[in-house]
Amino acid sequence: MKKVFALVMALCMVLLLCACGQQQTGTGATESPTASDATTESAESSGSYNIWVCDKSAVHQYHRTLKLGCEAAASDLNVNLTYDAPAISGDAAAQLDMFATAVAAKPDAICIGAIDQEAVVATMQKAKDAGIPIFCYDNGVNSDIPVTTLATNDLEATRTLAEKIGEGCNGEGGVLVIGHDQTSKNGVERTNGFIDALNELYPNMEILDVQYSNDAAVVTEIAKSMITSYPDAAVIYGTCDNVINGILNAVAELGVEGKIKVIGYDSGKQQTDAVRAGTVYGSITQAPYSQGYDIVKNAVDYLNGEDIPESINATYYYYNAENIDEPEIAQCLYD
Repeated sequence: MKKVFALVMALCMVLLLCACGQQQTGTGATESPTASDATTESAESSGSYNIWVCDKSAVHQYHRTLKLGCEAAASDLNVNLTYDAPAISGDAAAQLDMFATAVAAKPDAICIGAIDQEAVVATMQKAKDAGIPIFCYDNGVNSDIPVTTLATNDLEATRTLAEKIGEGCNGEGGVLVIGHDQTSKNGVERTNGFIDALNELYPNMEILDVQYSNDAAVVTEIAKSMITSYPDAAVIYGTCDNVINGILNAVAELGVEGKIKVIGYDSGKQQTDAVRAGTVYGSITQAPYSQGYDIVKNAVDYLNGEDIPESINATYYYYNAENIDEPEIAQCLYD
């Protein structure tokens, strides 16, 4: 009888221990973080930021190279990057819609190369009201809202162009000008800065005509009309790669290579090929990859509490057939 009683008591103890074990395991499972909680905790501890970039063009080689720089910075700095740009270069209305979408998404910072320096200001104010810092690149805007503006000093660069072409023409001859737009800061400064510098440095060089378009096909027709109307013009100047490509097409169609000096801005393949061939007298190249990298890095530095200057001069070089393959210039070409 005692043996039976002892056996029953032992069985009860085993059952009790099993029950306790199950209860302890159940409590542990309940207190463990869920999968979503773990993901949130990991994201917070990583310190990553959400950076939105609103660029000027999804198709222009300059901006495609700039995008690569943005992506490299995002990878190196462990930030989440959203890049957006109009399918048509210079489409200010499309960029404004993208900018508004970016503000509504409430990222940690927005970087923008503004197409219209006036139209973007109202949306920038909304971003400021929402506590979203703005970082401008490629050109500035008519506002003190941006934390900084990283851009080429276009007035300085176009003065360099004026000096070089004036020397090449011995301070004489008529000049044709085609600007890519009249709304962006760099569009205005690349056009007016060149004209003002040329008037100051070489008063005997006359500005014969000034037209505007950022469509290479349209520029081709504009340039053909200008060259035909002013057959003795010594120089034709274009303010960006699209414009220069249109000018080069016009020069080829009219068969006036070598008869008129072409000068420009940017360094896409058609232009750099023409520089090497001597069809383009000289041009200004920027550094789009480093510009994209640096604007994202400056945004991250600011979010990390670092002081950022209100304006940052981006790298540029004057290049021609003689120096185009020098290492410091070659690395800035995006052909």
